[in-house]
Amino acid sequence: MLRTLRLAGGAAVLLVASAVLAQAPPAGDYFPLKQKSKWVYKVADQEVVVEVNGTVKVGTDEFTNVETKVGGVVKATELFQIKPDGVYRVKVKDDKVEPPVKILALPPTKDVSWKVESKVGSQNVKGEFKIKDVKESVTVPAGKFDAVVVEGADFDIAGNKTSIKQWFAPGKGIVKLVFSIQGSTDSVLELKEYTEGPAGK
Repeated sequence: MLRTLRLAGGAAVLLVASAVLAQAPPAGDYFPLKQKSKWVYKVADQEVVVEVNGTVKVGTDEFTNVETKVGGVVKATELFQIKPDGVYRVKVKDDKVEPPVKILALPPTKDVSWKVESKVGSQNVKGEFKIKDVKESVTVPAGKFDAVVVEGADFDIAGNKTSIKQWFAPGKGIVKLVFSIQGSTDSVLELKEYTEGPAGK
């Protein structure tokens, strides 16, 4: 009888675990990079458009090109790569990020932290990111989301003290970003609209 109860209990645990895993979004879904996907963000009184535009292959590695536009003009390009352990920024404009900076650890786990010590071109970037929560409710113009919150409270970027906080929502990517430099007023970026790229792209 006891053995039967133990087996039943074990089966129940497995069923619950399977259900939880089935409900969890794929790791890469926190930073979707399907071609032609587009994000429209509100930044103060401006709109910033971010769009996935092609891939770049270096050796055996493939990177995704992401463009940022203001007023229809490309202001920045970045290369990203999703690895099993995280999402990495590998290039900003013409500047390589060496080593690439992990902006999100995968799978997202509360209280996980990782150090950053890189160069973007000739500028030093140093600090630490930490996942503060994996299901924080955040409301932006595009709606309400349960998001993974990643914070870098004390970064040094080219000699400037900088704080960064990002909210990643499943199926949407970054829905909110807050940063400040040298104690200045926070700059806030909030998602207004997300359009997934066409199927098969």
